[in-house]
Amino acid sequence: MATPNFFPSSTVRSANASPVVVRRRPKESQKGSLPIYSRPRPYGLPSPPHALRTRYPLKGRPRGKGAEGVYSRRHGVDEETKQALKQSEDHAQDDPDFFQNLAEYAGQLRQRAEKLIEVTTQESQSFIGIRGEANRIFQGIEELEKEQHESHQSTLKTRSYIKERDRELHEMQIAFRERRRADRQAGLR
Repeated sequence: MATPNFFPSSTVRSANASPVVVRRRPKESQKGSLPIYSRPRPYGLPSPPHALRTRYPLKGRPRGKGAEGVYSRRHGVDEETKQALKQSEDHAQDDPDFFQNLAEYAGQLRQRAEKLIEVTTQESQSFIGIRGEANRIFQGIEELEKEQHESHQSTLKTRSYIKERDRELHEMQIAFRERRRADRQAGLR
């Protein structure tokens, strides 16, 4: 059997002569045993103030909300403490005012948003009306362009017709002159 290790940091030599550090296991509590603070105590010993003890000591006695005034009357409180208490009281009074102002400001913002929505709907309706007018104007412009194109085409046709008639007239005049010349040469005046 192995010999017990009396010192936790001592080294034990094994058969191959390499140093091995053997450490003790930490104590494990027995299963089913009660924790220390909940074990029954002998008569007369005070019980702990809390079920679970903390590592930190309690800092004074717990006080209620209105204990500041009582505390200041029992113990002589200096001016600095009174000022700090007064400032905290002022801040406590400022908080409801702040939230009331915040609620009023939120109401004003809501009213502004509603007015803005009304204005935007009116503007959008007027924009729709302007857009309709613009569409009508564009349709009128397109119709005018079509009419202008048609009149231009008819003008071109008329010009070509006039040119054709001028050419025919010119050819007839040339034919008439040639015939007169031929008749002159033939002596048939």
